[in-house]
Amino acid sequence: PATVSRNGMVYMSSSALDWRPILDGWLKSRGPTESEILREFFHDSFQEIYNYNTTMLFPKMILLECNYITQATRLLEGMLGKDDGAALTSQQLERYYLFAVMWSVGALLELEDRSKLQTFIKENTKLTLPPIEPGSGDTIFEYGVSPKGEWQHWKESVLEYDYPPDSVPEYSTILVPNVDNMRTDFLINAISKQNSCVLLIGEQGTAKTVIIKGGG
Repeated sequence: PATVSRNGMVYMSSSALDWRPILDGWLKSRGPTESEILREFFHDSFQEIYNYNTTMLFPKMILLECNYITQATRLLEGMLGKDDGAALTSQQLERYYLFAVMWSVGALLELEDRSKLQTFIKENTKLTLPPIEPGSGDTIFEYGVSPKGEWQHWKESVLEYDYPPDSVPEYSTILVPNVDNMRTDFLINAISKQNSCVLLIGEQGTAKTVIIKGGG
């Protein structure tokens, strides 16, 4: 810290700076109605969800609290755009908030822990989850939020793959659209269009390189 201060920078330890000042700083860039609604959602449930994630689940990487809240606000920025959100209802903003929490706090979880996080949110918060069909095996992570602020299953966004009739593509460049890569592409674009960096992790052979090269 002493060396940092001599360079004209202010050092804040992660133990002294929680997620609230970072959230408040971002909310100042939003409209008053939207910011008040989102602030209430964050204050009602974000801390509890974060605590459960870090104490009871096993993320694939260890992140600081500030990383999680920054990811959540950047996702919201990417989905809501620069408008003040005055035209959106509280119910619509709740869906955007839950989606941002899913892909910030829950972004580094494996399938089993995603299911546990869903159960915790359902039983310990007032948030309204997507209409998951019983017995489908789906979780909240199979749902996105449409431009109209409605829950939408990712399979509804999967496009049909058109094999080129006049050429033979290289095998390594072929990416058949499915729920996983459509969802990943959406998340990458939501962040990268803000000129922010994206880290995509996964096992070998999970199409990371093809998704990155094909992202628009």
